[in-house]
Amino acid sequence: MSDKPHEHHHGHSHPHSGGKDLSRRTLMQAAAAFTPLSLVGSSGADPLLAKDSSGRPLGVAGQPRSDSSIWKALREHAARMTILDTHEHLWHEDVRLQKKVDFFLLFSHYTDADLVTAGMTPQAVHDLQNPEIPLEKRWKDFAPYWPFTRTTGYGRCMLIAARDLFGIEDINKQTYRLLSERIAAANKPGWFEEVLKEKARIEYSVEDDLTTIRGEPLKLNPKFYKMVSRFDYFIMANRREDLDHIEKVTGVAVSKLADLEDALAKAFENRLREGMAGVKSGLAYQRSLHYEKVSREEAERAFNTLFGTPSPATADAATRKTLEDYMMHKTVQQVAEHHIPFQIHTGFEAGNRNHVARTNPSHLSDLLNEYPQVRFDLFHGGYPYGGEFAALGKSLANVYPDLCWLHIIAPGVAKRTLHELIETVPANKILGFGGDFFHVEGAYGHAQMARAVTAEVLAEKVEQGYLREEEAPLLMERILYLNGKELWSANPASPS
Repeated sequence: MSDKPHEHHHGHSHPHSGGKDLSRRTLMQAAAAFTPLSLVGSSGADPLLAKDSSGRPLGVAGQPRSDSSIWKALREHAARMTILDTHEHLWHEDVRLQKKVDFFLLFSHYTDADLVTAGMTPQAVHDLQNPEIPLEKRWKDFAPYWPFTRTTGYGRCMLIAARDLFGIEDINKQTYRLLSERIAAANKPGWFEEVLKEKARIEYSVEDDLTTIRGEPLKLNPKFYKMVSRFDYFIMANRREDLDHIEKVTGVAVSKLADLEDALAKAFENRLREGMAGVKSGLAYQRSLHYEKVSREEAERAFNTLFGTPSPATADAATRKTLEDYMMHKTVQQVAEHHIPFQIHTGFEAGNRNHVARTNPSHLSDLLNEYPQVRFDLFHGGYPYGGEFAALGKSLANVYPDLCWLHIIAPGVAKRTLHELIETVPANKILGFGGDFFHVEGAYGHAQMARAVTAEVLAEKVEQGYLREEEAPLLMERILYLNGKELWSANPASPS
């Protein structure tokens, strides 16, 4: 699965293998077998309940064309479900309300990187978020690049959000002003409730708040989130300023390796007391995911080399990596001690000009095998290393393959990856959705795309005879809800 994504459109017709119609009654009977099933009834114009023939089809910006009753029934089933969101970076609502938002909110996250890739200068893209620049001027700068970026997964997501949340069927010269007015008018208390709970039907999101990734106190909002915290600033500590910061946020003076270990334990205690539900690492943006096992003696030598000389910056990369690897193992050991999940970024990186080779999830193999008691939630389908990603999930009981972000990176890749995961990984391990957005509008659009991809993959599996009709809705519940619910429950079962 390391090949480049190809253009995919959910509206294409597919050859059928003569599978029996999957009636609504069959779906309901099968899905009801799960006690925690979260289905709600129809409510008219709700965009989640749109049929293929309506003006608001689920999870695509175009008009689906398929005569498959299985496909339609599973999409309707997906539309009604409550889902579990394994990964977000959402602004808290009080922070969002302080922002002056307009049309270009939709081009502030991910879509901005596509604009740069299409040829817009980084400064011009940055200026799109400046409300002091007239909207018309910003549109004029943006418009030449929109035809090229609207066809990406990121662009499709924004088209879906504009249509379903604001009633704007397309984003163009005639509609952007009205869309901007509606976005601004919606920026009021209750918008998160309306979008996340009522429209997206997300039970809760696992929130990685990027304002608290260096030991700042967690900002809890249990109505919407379970919180994860990062300890990467311990792992990457290689300057005296890094130790000064650690001392500030933990109250532990650090002059030797044992002090750094004590400070890490103290930081875990602080975050757990605040309500931390799990840990997240995003170090693929900074280094290789290959963490070697390092003896304490080697780590002490590295620490002393880094911090025991007047010019620690002169230490070589190998010395820094030795201490980093050791502290990653100490972090995983803290996770194991407290029986919480550990989320790790793998694969493609946000933004531009990144280095994807170091993000291959297979680099984690030694670490994952070293700690079978720790539940690792591996992110983003490992894109573009989908095969390695699936192999880890198949062979390791403690690995949970997570498709967060992938549906908007490339819906076609998400579909191929889900096909592969269903065929390789036990059904209780696959995590089907994480919005991975700053703004709720993106989380909504992404949720719809994840529903559509999941429904289409399962329909194809039924049509091909790989799945029985009654298995499909049960598997959908697993992928989009139950597996995440079980992973993030207060008293999880150990991997087996």
